[in-house]
Formats: sequence, structure tokens, C-alpha cells
Amino acid sequence: MAMAPELRGDAEAMQQLLEDEQLGAALRRPYRPHWLHLGWIASTAGATVKGIPIPRTWRDSEEKKFTLKDGGTVSLDWWQGQHTDRPVVLVLPGMANSSRSIYIRYTMARLAEAGFQAVAMNYRAVEHLEITSPHIGCADTWKDLPEVLDVIEAECPAQPIFAMGFSMGGTILTKYLGENGQQSRLRAAVAVSCPLAYPAHQAELEKRKFLSFLMAQPLKLWLFKKREQIAKLWPHCEMSQVMMSGSLLTVAGYFFEHQGYHTVSDYFLQNDPEPVLQRIACPLLILGAKDDPLMMPVPRETIAQNKHLILVETEDGGHMGWAGKGTLGPQIFGSSWADGLAARFLAFHAKMPVLRSRL
Repeated sequence: MAMAPELRGDAEAMQQLLEDEQLGAALRRPYRPHWLHLGWIASTAGATVKGIPIPRTWRDSEEKKFTLKDGGTVSLDWWQGQHTDRPVVLVLPGMANSSRSIYIRYTMARLAEAGFQAVAMNYRAVEHLEITSPHIGCADTWKDLPEVLDVIEAECPAQPIFAMGFSMGGTILTKYLGENGQQSRLRAAVAVSCPLAYPAHQAELEKRKFLSFLMAQPLKLWLFKKREQIAKLWPHCEMSQVMMSGSLLTVAGYFFEHQGYHTVSDYFLQNDPEPVLQRIACPLLILGAKDDPLMMPVPRETIAQNKHLILVETEDGGHMGWAGKGTLGPQIFGSSWADGLAARFLAFHAKMPVLRSRL
């Protein structure tokens, strides 16, 4: 039997959310996985498929590249062009994904239906972006967000900005929020399936060798496509050794030294969101599944100490799975339980009746 999600957080804050007719109903609604998504492996596999980039002809967005102060190149992909009269939601993809990934397109479309201007960030060197500085996109992208928000504010002046991050994108988002506190410039945010206790997450990856091996494959594919650029920047990096690596941590280790980290552990320690979760000053909804191995361990006690944080966990869903119960096509590869709940949460904090009526 399907169970309602488990909620953790400040009692007063949760009561306010539950009293809202639409958001309260969404928070109480049981998550029922499609029969093809039973079990975390099947759910995660479905999410992996949705990480594939879509063909160029299917894209309904406008991408704009810009150069960061240190020479790195990133881009913002605006859904259906720019609408400067709408609140903005910055969407942060997971590792080795981009604004072209299927699940990011679905999320942007869902946010647009709710009345937001969705815009996804493409990290340094991701897929179609060239490497123009020694630094490549990873969990420390939280340091790039101030410049990214400067661009969004210039493009959409006077509009409130929200954010939604998936997996590594959620880690980036929560780290940024904690480091900047009341100066974050974000009205509210949603973090989906993201590891929040980063050193412990590293230990979990070391124990789950087969999972680490699987996670390394899309990263190796990404790096292989960039091999000529990498050879120019880091001539001592042996791409053949990278391709032969059997774990995510080993692959990452070849490049972390070029990012200013002495060891892999140093990287996880410096980008750990948990120590700064108490400094987050805007409403943050954290969505996770209890059977998601990539989110383990969840620092539930730390989360409960900040009144601005609400943790919502389903029993099933795997890593970014959450396809709902229903017909095969739109539910398996289309709409997501997380997208719907996130849109309602952000619309609640946007406090605009026109947004509420579209949900």
C-alpha cells in the first residue's frame, strides 16, 4: 500500500504549508510508483534515461553563453525565450547533465506551466560548452552562482528569483545558500535527491563499488568527448588511465588536483553543505527517497535544527525516479512527482494569485 511522504521540519512552518489547499494536498498525497519503477534500481534507471540530451530540433529554449571573471564559460538556457514579467526559477542539473537533458526539459516546462520563467544553468565544460579555463564544472560550482545571479537580475530586473537543484545541482544549491545566508538573493528553493553530508557520501560511494562504477561511465564519456581540450590544458593527464578507471572517485581524482584540491577527500570536505545548513535563511524544500543510495546518509538531525528547512521523503523513488502511477508514456518518461510538488512549493512562496490558479 502506498504511504504518504514523511515530513520533517519546524512544526509551525510545516503547518503553514499543510494549511494551504493545493500544497497541503500535494504533501499528503501518497507516492505510487509505476509498476516499471518498483525498486530503487528500476526508478534510478528510469531517471538515467531521462538524463539523455534531446535532439536540437526539439529544443524550445534560448541559450546564452557568458564568460565568468576567471575566463570560464557557462550558459543560461531560457525556456521559451525570456519573459521578464515572471518570477524566475534557476534550475541546476545533476552531474554530467545539462539544460538539454530530458528531465531538465520536463522540469522547465512544468515550472513554465505554473507561471514561472524557467532558466537552466549549464556548468563549465558540460557537454556542448568548451573548456576555457583550468576549472571544470563540479560541486564547487556554488562559487559561480553569484555571477550567474548577477546576469539573471540584469535580464529580469525586479523579479524574485527561486532555484531548484537536482542531485549534484542540489548540493551546489544548498552549499551556496548556507555560505551566503541572508545574502543569497533567492526567495525560496527546492533540492532534489542531493547528498547533503558530503564526506559521508564519499564513504558511501567507496562501499558501493558497483554503483560507483556505473556512475563513472557518463562522466568518462563526457571527459572523452573533451579529450582534445583537456590535453591542451593538462598535458600530463593520461586519458587512457582515466578511461580504464573503475570508480567515480578514481576518475574524479585525476582532475581534482587541477581544481585546487590536494585529495579527493579534500574536495568532499570543502564542498560539504552540512556544516552550513544552519545558515540557510530562505525556505528550502528537500525532496528525497529513503531507498536512494546516492543521497545516503541524510543528515536529518541537522536539517531539523533549521526552521527554514523542510525534508520530504518517500519510501520509494530511487535517485531522481518518481515517475507517477498511470499510463506508460507520460508517466514513465514525462511528469514527475517531484516536479509537481516543487512547482506548488515555489508558487506558494511566490505569493501571486495568478501562479496559484495555474497549478
